[in-house]
Amino acid sequence: MQGFADVHDPVMRDRIVDLLRPALSRPGAIFVDGTLGLAGHSIAMLEACPEARLIGIDRDPDAHQVAAERLGPLLERATLVHAVYDELPDVLDDLGIDSVQAILLDLGLSSLQIDRTDRGFAYRTDAPLDMRMNPTEGRPPPTCSTPTPSGSSRTSSSGTARSASQTASPAPSSRPAQRHRSTPPGVSSR
Repeated sequence: MQGFADVHDPVMRDRIVDLLRPALSRPGAIFVDGTLGLAGHSIAMLEACPEARLIGIDRDPDAHQVAAERLGPLLERATLVHAVYDELPDVLDDLGIDSVQAILLDLGLSSLQIDRTDRGFAYRTDAPLDMRMNPTEGRPPPTCSTPTPSGSSRTSSSGTARSASQTASPAPSSRPAQRHRSTPPGVSSR
């Protein structure tokens, strides 16, 4: 697995620490990071709150490996769980935890998915499509169809475009459906 020592700082990290620190200042306080990812928020919270413990949840098995590496000695105050954040009640029950003092859900994609072309989320380079948050579950999507005029009726009925049929018309109805297994040629980071 590629090194992640130089990953970016999470969005709003300092503000989140400022908001959650009061709740995590007493001994035994528990912080749940329901979208652990690369552990950027968790590292900042554990460093700012030396009395707190972390329950780090992520469905992506790669996230656990990277998070464990990045947490380093802070890992002694952490429990990493392979789950989805909506399974939090079950996770806490399994761990015998009745209450927590703070929960963070940083919803969206992480650089763990976007920056690694083998994960199938890449948009900067031509790479195979997959786009599963947990690559061990299910199968990768086999194909996506080329847009057809039927898309124009969906657009016009939803009211999102006044001239939906004109907008969709560049997709020729005579063109056969194509299989898209990677990002389109010519996609670049510019």
